[in-house]
Amino acid sequence: MAPFTEREKDVILSNVFEALSKTPYACSSLTQLTNGTTNLVFRGELIQPILEQGRGRTATTVIIKHSLEHAALNKDFPIDISRALYEEAMLEDLAGIPTSSAEVKTPRIHLFIRALNIQVLEDFPGTVDLKSIFVSPTADDVLTTIVATSIGYNIGAWLRSFHDRSMSRNGKLKNLGNNQSMRRLKHTITYDAYIKVLENGFPSLLEGHRPLLEQIRNAAAGELERVPKVEDEDRNWVLIHGDFWSGNVLVPTDLSSPDTLRSVGAELFIVDWEFTQLGHRAYDIGQMIGDIYERGHFAEAKGAIPAIEGFIKGYGVLRDQELPFRIAIHAGVHLIGWYIRRDPNSPLPCSLEKATDAMRIGRDWILKGWQEDTEFFKSSPLASLFER
Repeated sequence: MAPFTEREKDVILSNVFEALSKTPYACSSLTQLTNGTTNLVFRGELIQPILEQGRGRTATTVIIKHSLEHAALNKDFPIDISRALYEEAMLEDLAGIPTSSAEVKTPRIHLFIRALNIQVLEDFPGTVDLKSIFVSPTADDVLTTIVATSIGYNIGAWLRSFHDRSMSRNGKLKNLGNNQSMRRLKHTITYDAYIKVLENGFPSLLEGHRPLLEQIRNAAAGELERVPKVEDEDRNWVLIHGDFWSGNVLVPTDLSSPDTLRSVGAELFIVDWEFTQLGHRAYDIGQMIGDIYERGHFAEAKGAIPAIEGFIKGYGVLRDQELPFRIAIHAGVHLIGWYIRRDPNSPLPCSLEKATDAMRIGRDWILKGWQEDTEFFKSSPLASLFER
C-alpha cells in the first residue's frame, strides 16, 4: 500500500482550493473525511452560503469529491477515472426521477469540474453512515429492533423502486449501465477473490468443497462476459447501485430522540454512485444483507438481524424462484470479502475463531445457494428470504 506523502496531500488540497475559487462554491476550509477509500472526499466550508434548489434551505457546507486514477488510500491501485463521469450522470438523472420511497433520497450534484474530476455535492449535516452506527459502542441502545427494522425496510423499499424504475424501456437511466471498468473491478474483489481468501487464510474450509466453489466462480466469470441490456428478457438484470452497503447509507446522527424515532427514515440518503452498472439485482440485495450480517457478526450489533429482515420485507416479493438463492450466494461472497476489505497488513481485529466462523458461514451460503437448499436457509439468518 502506497499512501500519499504530506507534500502530495498539500498539492492536492491546493489544486482543489484553486479550482473551487473560480466558482460559487469557493471554500474557506476543506476537512478530509475518513470514509473515502476510492476517492478523496472533503467537507468544504463555503465562503458564501448557497440556496439549494429544490430543498428550500441555505447551505454553508458542501461535499467535495476528487477522483484520481488510483485509489485514495493506495497510489499503487489503479482505478479507471471514468467512474466520476458515470457518477455525475447518475446523480443528474436521479435528481429528476421520483421513487415510491419518499423517505430515502440521493444527493444533488451542484457542480462537476470535468477537467479535474472534482464533484461538488450536497452536504447532509446531522447525518452519519449506517455502518458507523452499527459498530459504535452504543449500537444496541440506538438500533433497537423497531429502529433497525424501520431503517432496513425503508432502504429495501427504495432499492426495489430504483431497480424496477431502471427497467423501463424509456427510462433516462438505461444508458448509464455500460460501466465496464467498475463492473470488472467489482468482480475482481468479489467472485474472483473468495477462493483465494479461503486458500490463503482458511485452507481447511476448502477441503471437500473446492470443485463446487470453483464451478460457482467460473460461472460468475462467464456471466461477467455477458453484455446485459435494460430490455433483457431476464428481468433481474437491471441498473444497480453496485456498491450497496451500510457505509453508503446516511442516517440521522441522533436516532435516539423521540422526534427522530417517529419519523425514522425521513432523512436517509444513498451516496457513492460510481459503481453504477447493469447487473443482477441480487448483487445489490446480497451485498447489503452480507454487509449488515457482517456488522452483527463482528461488532455483535443486535440490530443486524432486524435490519436484514426489514430490508427483505421492504424490497418486497421475489417473483423469481431462483432469486433468493442468487441473493444468498452474493451475500456469502461479500461476507468472505471482509477479509480483504480490511488493511491486509494489520492484525485480525477479532479472534481467529470468530474470523473462521464468518468465512465458514459465507462459504455455506455460497454452496447451499448454488444447491438451492431451501431447508438449510429456513433455519439461517436469511430465513425471511425464503418465506414467500
